[in-house]
Parts: sequence; C-alpha cells; structure tokens
Amino acid sequence: MVWLVMFLAASILAEAAIPDPPTSGITTVGSLKLATAADCAGVVAFSATQASVDHAKAVFAETLVDKGVGYVAQTGVFITHCPGLYQFSFAGYGSSDLRLTLKRKLNNSDSWRAVVGVGAGGGSNLILLDVEVGDQLAVFVDAGKISDGVTFSGYRIAKK
Repeated sequence: MVWLVMFLAASILAEAAIPDPPTSGITTVGSLKLATAADCAGVVAFSATQASVDHAKAVFAETLVDKGVGYVAQTGVFITHCPGLYQFSFAGYGSSDLRLTLKRKLNNSDSWRAVVGVGAGGGSNLILLDVEVGDQLAVFVDAGKISDGVTFSGYRIAKK
C-alpha cells in the first residue's frame, strides 16, 4: 500500500512539473486580438497611400511604414494595441464635393464618430489624440471621389 501511495504521489508531482505550453502573449478585448507589453515597448507608427473606397472607408494599397502593432493594411484601420498620445494625419484630394473625415470607434462601441475632417474638394489635417486600448481610427470618404494620392499616417508620441 505504501508503494502505491508513493507511486501516485510521484505521478502527480511529475505531472505538476510539466510547464504549460507557451501562449502567443496576445490578449483579447472583445473580438480584438491585442498585443503584449513587449510589443508596446518600441515604436508604433504607420503611413499608407494610394487609397480606394470600401463601404465609405479609405483602404490603402501601399503601406510605406508599418512599425510596431496596430495598423491593418487590408482594412485601412488602425486598432490601438498600445495606449498613449498619438499624432494622426491624413490628406487627400479629388472631386469638388470630396469630404474626408478621420473617425474613431471607441473600444466597446459599435459606432464610428467624427474626430476631424476636411472641407469640400479635400485637404489635409493633423491632430493629437489620447487613445486607449481597442480604440480604432480610420479615414472615411463622406462624399465625392478621391484621387490616388490620399494618405493616412499615425505614430505614438508618448506611452501611457
């Protein structure tokens, strides 16, 4: 009986000594996969150009810079993985009735809200925003037609 108890104890301890397999380190907020602290230690910056329009959202064919985490080239959306103070800019020209707007969708929100826009015919804008994990930003074409030269850029100035 003593041998049976010792065998069971050894089996349990051996099982406990096996570490869990490593995880990706990515956490989830809602349906968004977010980065680890290590991903947020460095530069977070992106810049994209050559936009087309998909459901009123500008989607960019060419990514010039993509450092760190957050920019999703396939959708043209920046998803905040690393909170902080960011500078966002966009520029674009096109038809005389063109209206471009930078919009933000807060984490746990279903709606996009205008942050800043440009008037008829296009233009450019630059803004500083304090953003939280899960917030999303994108350029929308509210009216008119865009030319090829539409750009969208952002970078983190300060960490939280």
